[in-house]
Amino acid sequence: MKKLIALLVSLMMIACVAMASAETVTVAFNPEYPPFEFVEGDAYLGYDVDLITAVAAKAGFDLEFEAMDFDAVTSAVMANPSYIGVSGISITEERLMNVDFSNGYINAGLIVVIKDGSGYATVEDLKGKTIGVQMGTTSDFAAEEITGAGNVAQYKTFLNAIMDLQGDKVDAVIVDKPVGLDILASLDDASLVIVDMGLQADWYGIEVNKENTELLEKINAALTELEAEGFFTELETKYFTGADVE
Repeated sequence: MKKLIALLVSLMMIACVAMASAETVTVAFNPEYPPFEFVEGDAYLGYDVDLITAVAAKAGFDLEFEAMDFDAVTSAVMANPSYIGVSGISITEERLMNVDFSNGYINAGLIVVIKDGSGYATVEDLKGKTIGVQMGTTSDFAAEEITGAGNVAQYKTFLNAIMDLQGDKVDAVIVDKPVGLDILASLDDASLVIVDMGLQADWYGIEVNKENTELLEKINAALTELEAEGFFTELETKYFTGADVE
């Protein structure tokens, strides 16, 4: 009997140690980017929230979410090896100088939102026009190349930019396609239309501190498993609308 009790105590101690040793990863993100991350009541929801929760379950680490402005996410990951950035973050050469990225998990190419009847159909039409963007995103960089830095109107969120388009304060908004589709579906404003002007592909990835290569490997392995299981298709069905793009 004493041996059985001793064995049970040992097993409990091993279990407790295993639980205590589970790695806790802090997710730096901006929960103002539906459908990828947003707040509903007291809960964080969205494509990225579901994704990283599934990745963590596969890879065997715990999560803590830390909300911040989008342009602070990369800096947080750079400064903290236990942080990752999951906030609809495009994989760019500039960001790769400071952080590592997981394999891309969705290609969210850039589209342009304009007022119906404005006549803007190509990138050439937007030269010299005022273009709204979310600060620090690939949309910001693309707009600067098209119209010049002096004509780029930077906003905290894409929604704010599109609302100013409604108010004729900007001529167009460049936005990631899934986000633009979601915003237009929620606004239900027939005066706004989406145009595909052939802007660059825009792969999103998970930012990881360059010192934490082991975590990066775990995340990539989990993403591979989830893709094979059809998890990304489930997320697309759950979060993306079917709005038309001209």
